[in-house]
Amino acid sequence: MAMETNDKRSLSTSKKVDGLASTFIEGDINVIDSIDIKKVHDPEKDFEKKLDNENSQSLIIAAAVSTRDNPTLPCLTFRFWVLSSLFTSLGAALSEFYYFRPNGGTFSMFFVLLVSYILGVWMEKALPTRTFQFKNWKFSLNPGPFNVKEHVCIFVAAGAGGGSAYATDIIAIKDLFYNTKVNFLNGFLLLMSTQILGYGLAGFLRKFLVRPANMIWPSNLVYASMYNTLHGNVSETRDKIRFFVTAFTAMFVWQFVPQYMFTWLTSMALLCLFAPYSKIIKHLGSGYHGVGILNFSLDWNSIGQFGPLYTPWWAQLNFYLGVIIGAWIIAPLAYYYNVFDAQKFPFLATHSLDKDGQRYNQSAIIDQSTGSLNVTAYENYSPVYLSVTFALSYLYSFIGLTAVISHVFLFYGKEIWQRFKASREEEQDDIHCKLMNNYPEIPNTWYALIFTIMLIIAMILCYTTDANLPWWGLLMAISLAIGMVLPVGVIQAISNNQIGLNVITEMVCGYVLPGRPIANVYFKCYGYMAMYQCLLLVSDLKLGHYMKVPPRSMFIAQLWGTILGGLINYWVLDLIIATKRPFIDGTSSDPTGQFAGYQSQIFNTASIVWGLIGPARTFGHDSMYSTLLWGFLIGVFAPVPFYLLHRKFPNVRFDLVNIPLICTGLSLLPGTYTNFIISGFIASFLSQYYAYRYQTRWWTKYNYVLSAAFDSAAQIATLTIFFFLNGVVKIPFPEWWGNDIISQGERCFNNE
Repeated sequence: MAMETNDKRSLSTSKKVDGLASTFIEGDINVIDSIDIKKVHDPEKDFEKKLDNENSQSLIIAAAVSTRDNPTLPCLTFRFWVLSSLFTSLGAALSEFYYFRPNGGTFSMFFVLLVSYILGVWMEKALPTRTFQFKNWKFSLNPGPFNVKEHVCIFVAAGAGGGSAYATDIIAIKDLFYNTKVNFLNGFLLLMSTQILGYGLAGFLRKFLVRPANMIWPSNLVYASMYNTLHGNVSETRDKIRFFVTAFTAMFVWQFVPQYMFTWLTSMALLCLFAPYSKIIKHLGSGYHGVGILNFSLDWNSIGQFGPLYTPWWAQLNFYLGVIIGAWIIAPLAYYYNVFDAQKFPFLATHSLDKDGQRYNQSAIIDQSTGSLNVTAYENYSPVYLSVTFALSYLYSFIGLTAVISHVFLFYGKEIWQRFKASREEEQDDIHCKLMNNYPEIPNTWYALIFTIMLIIAMILCYTTDANLPWWGLLMAISLAIGMVLPVGVIQAISNNQIGLNVITEMVCGYVLPGRPIANVYFKCYGYMAMYQCLLLVSDLKLGHYMKVPPRSMFIAQLWGTILGGLINYWVLDLIIATKRPFIDGTSSDPTGQFAGYQSQIFNTASIVWGLIGPARTFGHDSMYSTLLWGFLIGVFAPVPFYLLHRKFPNVRFDLVNIPLICTGLSLLPGTYTNFIISGFIASFLSQYYAYRYQTRWWTKYNYVLSAAFDSAAQIATLTIFFFLNGVVKIPFPEWWGNDIISQGERCFNNE
């Protein structure tokens, strides 16, 4: 999938896109436990339900969120600092680690929610209750029962810092492809400024996006519901914990089989068993180097890559429809019909290519004194070319970018406008606002101070490193975020669609500052992440609003998680580059099939396409890729037929045809392995269709627990194997038929 991975608490089938449209549809998940799942499982349908005026305007909110509060409950306890540090560190390490794996994965926040509860209750029983006093300050390791508010703060800290920071890609490509090692101080300041700058904007959006009841942020209702269950129903919680431990243990043990001993089980390419040396069969059947037809996997890292146990069935159908059409039909046909001179280049290359089909030598066209494009050297060398799958992924993603705007406008536009107008008047009557008035708000000076400090750091980095981004360029990037954050925030708060700015920012910079690759990625990172991180904090403040957590405690929790996560991100990034460099820069293949730096290669290609060479040359009228720009226009109109059909035949549910999600599936290649397609679809069917409809009680109680157990067990097993068996410490398993090194265990032997 020609996409980057933004591992921030996103429970979605789409991920952040580098140079491509970022369609972030995170709220299409099921609100569980205390809510009637039959009413809310279909999120598109939820927006057609009537609101009532009791308590909090929305029936869904009233079902998921308690209207009780105990202002005396402590939040930032000793347990919070210990457990938030533990889960943030674990999440940041796992997310950065998985970012360099071809089958990416997100750190399971359901795992954090459940296991932090288990450990919190254990610490409540194990820690001494003695109170320490220093003058007027009192402190206790165990201030009482483990409560829901400190639990929420742990979750928020882990969500803020437990992902892979976007700017780690800048550090990675500078080291891997621009021969510039970023030292710890510059790297850490870059991570902090890009991650925290947006927090400074959040304070000015509280009135519009947090306090109004109509700004519901549906994804937060899932967590609110789970908190109410864990801290309310002791018997059910005990059953869930027992089930989690069993499922976690079983999956942890199993993962050593496909990942270490019998690697063929990770990508069972059945077609290759019949013709193992055929190039055509490899393109069609390989999960590592092809489109994965008749390819199965028993590795949960592959199966669970796109959330089969928590993404609703309708969303999965849209996604897999795109995957099958894009990977199994369009990609092979485009290659064999030589679209975009496809046969001159590798089928699934994630790196840029020259006219001879070789890896593009970007160093040959960079003026070493300025870090910018040497036009003469470029003209003497070669235009930039892309594999056909990479070129088509740009088309799909251009369609997806404008399609999400069109889709939201058509299906949610009236609803969004009505709710936004109502939000200005309803605050006085909302019960949750009244309860939150008991807590002091975060002063605007906190936000302004953070914004100012991070802006100054960003300015310093732009002039003391090789960023080559002028001060006005930085301000332009941040201005784009400021101008877009409120309308995008309103859309996300109501419809759970977030329109990413990464394509827009790199395109703007490509035209304004052509020939500057590092300036382009800095511009993109500051512009995109300022908005993204702002809305992340706003979303967390809304969760705190629902759970009656003091805003200052939420703010401190998120800030702490972000700082700690940045430190861990940098350390793990440095470790992986040191131990797996040939695999992630693309110069060789990992014999185990576990590492491939597709995301960094794509990010680097974007720096060349949009920054070094620039969109005017790459997509200009003389370029064979100019037709790809029609994707922007196609995306505007693509949702219209389904909207009109829905208006004409509302019972047929044409509103569930989601073009942005289909485009997410279409743009799968070339940035991920395809070994997940069949097995992932089967897992989705069993969970989201069969179990949801025919085993409803079991599904309601255990489905998300199973997802948390499987995801976390697979991730921790992978990390264990890396550190103790084939990474830091190398103890290779004896080679045999089932873990052949030449074919990465897959037994597709043709070498192109």
